[in-house]
Amino acid sequence: MTPVRGRAACSETGTASAVPVVTFDAGAPGGETFLLVHGIGVSSRYFERLAPALAASGRVIGIDLPGFGRAPRPSRPYTVEDYATVVARFLDERDLGPCVLVGHSMGTQIVSRLAVARPDLVSRLVLIGPVMAPRDRSPLRAAWRLFLDTLRERPRSNRLVIGDYLRCGPRWYLAVLPSMLAYRLESELSAIAAPILLVRGARDPIARASWMRSLLALARTATMIEIADAPHVVMHARPDAVARAMTEPGNRVAG
Repeated sequence: MTPVRGRAACSETGTASAVPVVTFDAGAPGGETFLLVHGIGVSSRYFERLAPALAASGRVIGIDLPGFGRAPRPSRPYTVEDYATVVARFLDERDLGPCVLVGHSMGTQIVSRLAVARPDLVSRLVLIGPVMAPRDRSPLRAAWRLFLDTLRERPRSNRLVIGDYLRCGPRWYLAVLPSMLAYRLESELSAIAAPILLVRGARDPIARASWMRSLLALARTATMIEIADAPHVVMHARPDAVARAMTEPGNRVAG
């Protein structure tokens, strides 16, 4: 898969004007377009195993959101809503919608907000390891859940995630964190008309099974898939299983 270099603008005047950096764009023409949106602190690198697994089914695009990975940092902290605006503008400018929006962790909040605000850009949503249950929405509890997950991840996944955290830095991470913790994903799902696929690893201590079931009950049209023997970064631990779940015809029009 050939990386694609991009540029980002970093001047804001009260609105989210920074742009993401495209890190890969590959796959089979004529199929669906999958846009992969990462979570807080990390980058598109942890989709490195999922992207090739999806490429046989369509076009796969990975981006680094402003302030993370290769993308320059905006002059102010961005909220979930800001990032949704950034992604919507990206899709508009490249005439990519409607497409399959794939979010992981905080990325699930971003794509869900986008689906509410701009349903014309979304054919369906894939929410992998969505964050986070109400009882876990404090910095200390979130940090504890994240620590537990590192004990369950594979070494390569931990290297990618920790490397991206170091690149992001604690100041920017902590500046964005309050928006993630304040965001109420459960309040958005009933307003989303697009079909939703919820995916979790069976060993994920962050996207707990009870939280996932509550989201499933709130969504208009949804299916939930649990991948055996996988932690929070399930698409890195079990990429083929996640790709199959995303592309099986029954899960495309889940009811």
